[in-house]
Amino acid sequence: MFKTRNLVILTYVTLIFGCGPSITVNHDYDPAYDFAALKTFDWIPVKSSAATSELTIKRFQNAVNTKLEAKGLKLSSENPDFLIALQGTAQTKVNVTDYGYSYGRYWGAGPRSVDVNTYQEGTIYLDFVDGQTKELFWRGAGTSVVEPGLDAQAQEIKFNYAAEKILQGFPPLAKLEQSVPG
Repeated sequence: MFKTRNLVILTYVTLIFGCGPSITVNHDYDPAYDFAALKTFDWIPVKSSAATSELTIKRFQNAVNTKLEAKGLKLSSENPDFLIALQGTAQTKVNVTDYGYSYGRYWGAGPRSVDVNTYQEGTIYLDFVDGQTKELFWRGAGTSVVEPGLDAQAQEIKFNYAAEKILQGFPPLAKLEQSVPG
């Protein structure tokens, strides 16, 4: 099961965020967690597969690292405050468009026109786990249409965009406002 999960993760890290700025994100968190105490982070290792290169995984992790460092956090392998687990899922979707009409030869009425398309939709999860207790305290997810075959430059653009969108909810704004005296 672990091997299959890693294959799905790695395949969809490569492919997930390929269709422009169309990404749906959501977040969940433990409201009792002390987000203000977080200073350092590190990654839980992800193994690459034939479907996804180690370079692609590093490219996505670097995008997340950059966004977290911009929030004042520091990447550190020595006793980090939290660890990041990268996970992914994918499913085949079907899009059916029934136009309800069609034009036949010479613009006369014709048989009904229906387009059926299948595509892959992937979701990537960033799970933040407390470095001491190993308990999940924050989850960010991004869902998008999968587009295979992106070159390195396109991947970098897409991963930066995806990381930015997913991490907009970290740390939770409502939680920070509660901890600031005012």
